[in-house]
Amino acid sequence: MAVTRCVCFRKSLSELKDLAAQRGWTSVDEIAAATGCTTGCGACKPYVAAMLATGATCFAVKRANEELPQACTPDPWDRGA
Repeated sequence: MAVTRCVCFRKSLSELKDLAAQRGWTSVDEIAAATGCTTGCGACKPYVAAMLATGATCFAVKRANEELPQACTPDPWDRGA
């Protein structure tokens, strides 16, 4: 299963990436302040950070020993998300 969104605030990483580009956000804190993403359960925080660092919007579930999650191919139901 791929991670492609903030579940708490119903925003896809693609949406967040577009918003960040449009509004000049370059940090997780800026995205959090504007959208709430990363401030609910917090599970999306490493994925939002990885999105900012790599530009990817789909990630494999992060393993404990990884600094950042690894980009992956979206599942069929997440394409275009």
